[in-house]
Amino acid sequence: GSLPAIRTCCRTMSVPLFLWGRSVSLILLLFVPGSPQVSVIVDREVNAKLGSDTKLYCRVKTRDIISQVTWQRKLSPNNENFLTYSKGEEPMHLTPFGQRVRFLGNGYLGGSILIPNVTLADQGTYLCIFTTSPGGTKEGKIRLSIWVEPSVEVQLNPVLSGPNPDIIAECVAFASKPAANISWDTYGLPHSSTETSVQHSNGTVSVRSQLWMVPSPGLNGHQATCLVSLPEQMYEKLIHMNITNIQYAPQAVHIKVIQRDPLYIECGADGNPPVTYTWRRVNRSITDDEAQVTGNTLYFSQRNTDNNGLYVCEATNSIGRSSTSVYLYKYSDAVPRGSYGAYIAAIVIQSLMILGMVVYFIKRKQREGMYRCRCIEGQNPPEERDESRHLDAVLSAV
Repeated sequence: GSLPAIRTCCRTMSVPLFLWGRSVSLILLLFVPGSPQVSVIVDREVNAKLGSDTKLYCRVKTRDIISQVTWQRKLSPNNENFLTYSKGEEPMHLTPFGQRVRFLGNGYLGGSILIPNVTLADQGTYLCIFTTSPGGTKEGKIRLSIWVEPSVEVQLNPVLSGPNPDIIAECVAFASKPAANISWDTYGLPHSSTETSVQHSNGTVSVRSQLWMVPSPGLNGHQATCLVSLPEQMYEKLIHMNITNIQYAPQAVHIKVIQRDPLYIECGADGNPPVTYTWRRVNRSITDDEAQVTGNTLYFSQRNTDNNGLYVCEATNSIGRSSTSVYLYKYSDAVPRGSYGAYIAAIVIQSLMILGMVVYFIKRKQREGMYRCRCIEGQNPPEERDESRHLDAVLSAV
């Protein structure tokens, strides 16, 4: 008999009888369709804030029939199954942790879960496992990291003014995860900083940064900013502060006139801590009848020459003291202020009258002198010469 033949495309090929069975098996394997590919899609890295509700996304891509979804936590020494789901059934929460978890899957391609109010203990590696038929099992791995927002505090401790750098301020980020980064902005003023950190048993870290500057009195009132941040822009906070802790003795003590009538003067100084003021009078006490002292002010209610004298203002704080003085002088009030014009007018009139009399008698004397000369030449009567002596006496009296 003739040998069997297999038609391939348009050719006929003879196959020896002893190879027939093996060849047919080979051909059958080539034409059996392969198993569809199964892939699990997850977010490989998830960062969640402590206390937030966190979703772990998991989805499968396959044409297989999904029979079960299983969630595990990687623990030592064995992984822990905490939730399973089978199509058509309710999710099974297998552990106390699993009791907290909500299954968000739809029984087909989705297998995501939600972990409410995440804690530091929830951090770890999670496995999302799909069991398919006929493909078997396929898993996706998720790394969950919990970050903790720090509690931020700025501290200003008193520092004495001086020429050398000192700790002006401290910025502390308490119990963050991961460790916080701290930087300073002093708006152009030279500065430096030092950092120390403390690791806590729960995995959080506290970081303390110290701001160093030269503590001059002029630094008071300037602004500085502490910037606290966590990696990957998870958290950022700016703390603005006014530098008010530079301490120095009172300086630039001065006295100024607030009001002239009645007299009201004020003493001022620059110092930190706040300055207190004391007024005193040299060689004499300040009585209530003369002036009223209120804090840094001195008020004279009356215009009186008794107020004439040297007054000293002393500015004091816990660091030191400084003083300045002012000499007050007032003319006599013998003439009432309202009669100054009349008094001056009377003096002027009196002066004019005296001047007029002097001029009158001088001219009169000059005329009599001329007449007397004529009399001597002409031997006038002696009684007229007696009158001339009388007028001389009057002028002498004047």
